[in-house]
Amino acid sequence: MRNLLIIPVIMVLTACQPMTVQRSAGPVPVAVRVDDAAYWLEEWQQLIKLPDEQLKQTLEIRRQEFIRSAEPRTRLRLALLLAAGPKSVRDQERALKLLKGLDIDRANDSARALATLLQQNIEEQDWSGGKIAELREKLTQSKARVEELERQLHELTTIEQNIQQRETPN
Repeated sequence: MRNLLIIPVIMVLTACQPMTVQRSAGPVPVAVRVDDAAYWLEEWQQLIKLPDEQLKQTLEIRRQEFIRSAEPRTRLRLALLLAAGPKSVRDQERALKLLKGLDIDRANDSARALATLLQQNIEEQDWSGGKIAELREKLTQSKARVEELERQLHELTTIEQNIQQRETPN
């Protein structure tokens, strides 16, 4: 999952030319500076290498920073950890709430681009998770149906064999 997120992040955040990122409210023009992109990539790379205990401490530090100052940068640092961090600290539902609460007007271009990518990634994972659950349920139902049909076939075969045994004289 982490590899799926890093490719689009690198592509968007390392871009020097203006580009458009689709959002539900329409296209948002994004011009990303390499310095900002490097900051977010470095931040993410450091996070994914931390052991679980340090990750949990980092999460608490980020949470406290956000409580003290709910500016876009602290919000996004916390959301990045919750959205794309290792499983021990991942909470995509909370990350999505943080991302939706981001004050776009106060955020710089790279923060907006990253927020958009994270939000889209979370929403796509939610959609695909729902689709997977739906397909698993259908598979379970299909397996149950196959088992029932096999049971009925076995019963019919047994009945047929019993009939054939009665009809053949000894």
